[in-house]
This record gives sequence, C-alpha cells and structure tokens, in this order.
Amino acid sequence: MKCRLAIAFLLTATLVRAEDKSDGFIPLFNGKNLDGWTERQVRKGQDGRWFVEKGILSAKAGSGWLSTKETYGDFVLRVEWRVLQNGNSGVFFRVPTTEFSGSPSNAGFEIQILDDNGPSYKGKLKPYQYSGGLYHFQAPSKSMFKGVGEWNTYEITSKGEQITVVYNGEKVIDTSIRDHKGAENRPARGYIGLQNHGTNVEFRKVEIKPLDRK
Repeated sequence: MKCRLAIAFLLTATLVRAEDKSDGFIPLFNGKNLDGWTERQVRKGQDGRWFVEKGILSAKAGSGWLSTKETYGDFVLRVEWRVLQNGNSGVFFRVPTTEFSGSPSNAGFEIQILDDNGPSYKGKLKPYQYSGGLYHFQAPSKSMFKGVGEWNTYEITSKGEQITVVYNGEKVIDTSIRDHKGAENRPARGYIGLQNHGTNVEFRKVEIKPLDRK
C-alpha cells in the first residue's frame, strides 16, 4: 500500500510540474543577453545603457526605452522589477510604431514604475503617476510598492478594450479603455517596452502569454 501511495504521489508531482511548464508563458528576456530587444529614442551618447549581469536586466541612468522586436495585441505580461531611491521607469505596451516624438505612453500605454516613497515624488505627483498606475488615465486602487531595493511584480493583462494590472498579488487596475478620454482610439497592437527614465532600474523576469495571433 505504501509503495502504491508513493508511486501515486510521484505521478501527481510530475503532472503538476508538467502543467507548470505548459502555462503558455514565453520568456521575452532570456536571462543572458538582449536578444529580441532593441533600444529606441536614445539621446546621442546615451546608447548602450542596457546590460545583463547575473541574470538581471539593468539600465544605467539614461534615456529612451528598450523595445521588443515583435508586436503584441492581446496578452498577459509578467514583469519583476526593482528600483533604487527616486527610481522611475515604466512598462510600455501597444506602442504602434517607433516613428513618433515624445513618450511611448503618448502613443500606446504605460504602467508606471516608481519609488513611491522617494523624496522627489512622494505627495508631489498626480495619482496615476505612482507605481501601478495606468499612466495618463487611472491611478492604482491601492499602494502596493514594497520599497527601494525590493522586487515587485506586475501581471498586466491587455485583452481587447480591457486592461488589468495585478501588483504584488493585488488587482489595482481593472478598466476599459473606452472609459478614458483619449484612450479609446489608441492601437490594439504594438511593441512592448521598458523605460530608461534617468534612473537605474532592474528586471529579472519578463514573460508573456499571447492571447491572440497575428
């Protein structure tokens, strides 16, 4: 009987591991290099600020953004990030083209990354400008920032007109783009990007589950 129970346990564990591996997520960051990414809108002399060290994707303070080479429409995106004091960055998505001036958040969408407690920002910004906010449009429903030097997680779902953000396990954004003036005409497909906004920022996981096909 004990032998049969042990075999059953091993089979169950194997099935669980198999299910974990088949959850549909594909790494956008391979933990080794910048394959699949390209720098965009970088000021002269500030290129090459993105690098990989010990499995962590980092940006030295600079300008521009790191863009996927592929475009995506409907998806679930998981990102793990951390910042130093006064850190400022963002996750862009549905950026339709690279031929525009200004921030990608003006062409597509952005989920803000920020040191919410930083003296440069605390109590000085609009609600949507704090971490977890849908930039320009909606503030997070609650503050979930773990603090400087701590790893934070986003799960961003972009499906049709609906955008949701789960921030460190709590849903903080659940909205339709039609509820926000100026968002309803934004594209349904585009590049995903990570911002270099003048402060160091680090990522250790960037993975996507496409919900549509080209």
